[in-house]
This record gives sequence, C-alpha cells and structure tokens, in this order.
Amino acid sequence: MNIELAKELLSFHSCRNEDIDNPRWENGFLGILRPFQGELNEKNFIEIMECLKVLVPEIQKENIDKNIVSDIMNIIYFTRNWVSEEGMLTRNNKLTAEQTKYLLAWIDIIETCFIYLLEDASDIAFTDYTAYCNNEYF
Repeated sequence: MNIELAKELLSFHSCRNEDIDNPRWENGFLGILRPFQGELNEKNFIEIMECLKVLVPEIQKENIDKNIVSDIMNIIYFTRNWVSEEGMLTRNNKLTAEQTKYLLAWIDIIETCFIYLLEDASDIAFTDYTAYCNNEYF
C-alpha cells in the first residue's frame, strides 16, 4: 500500500469520499454502521490501522494533510456518537454488548495511535494495536 491508496481508503472508511456508489463506501468502517445490518467487519479496523502505518511520515509532517485528520476524526467521532447511550445504534438496540465492546476498543486504539503519531511517538503508537492482534488487548 502506498500513501495515496492509504488516503483513499481512509476517505472511504470515514464516508468522506464523494464516490458514494463505490462498494468501498458502503462497506467501509462507518458505511456498515448506517444502516447497520448486524455484522461488524474487523477487516475494516485492520485496514485503517495499516493505513496509519503507511501514513506515519505524512502524519508527522509539520503541515499535515487536513483530509487525514478529518477522516480519522470522523471515524472516531461518529462511531463514539452512534454507540453512546443516546446514539442511534444503542437507542435502536442494533448492537450486542460484544459488538459495542469491539467498536469502542477499535476507535480507542485508532485514537491512541493517531495521538501518539501526532506527537512523534511512533515507537509506542501501535502498542495497543499489536496487543489487539496478539489477542492481548482485552
């Protein structure tokens, strides 16, 4: 994966890409949550994290591409909002407790990684993700 593809994939996962007829939009991280069909896709989370790995040099630039920031913040904000007690997914009883647990963990891992990358702490940015991949997060 290169930098341009990573940016493009994030734009689909955040539903910010204008190509709304592309299956990657509907099947992306946020896309599958509205309307939610009952299944989460862990591959979306993994793909976001792999995009972050590719984008480390871009994120650590003095002038970061605001689209990267917007994509990551949309993924975090809308997921947290929709899963909150008054959020559309919780209010409408769309998620199981297990699904809620995973969605919140995924956005926490994404958020922590992104914050560390912004602070030039790439040596620890992916610690939680590594623990998750090694079944050591929960």
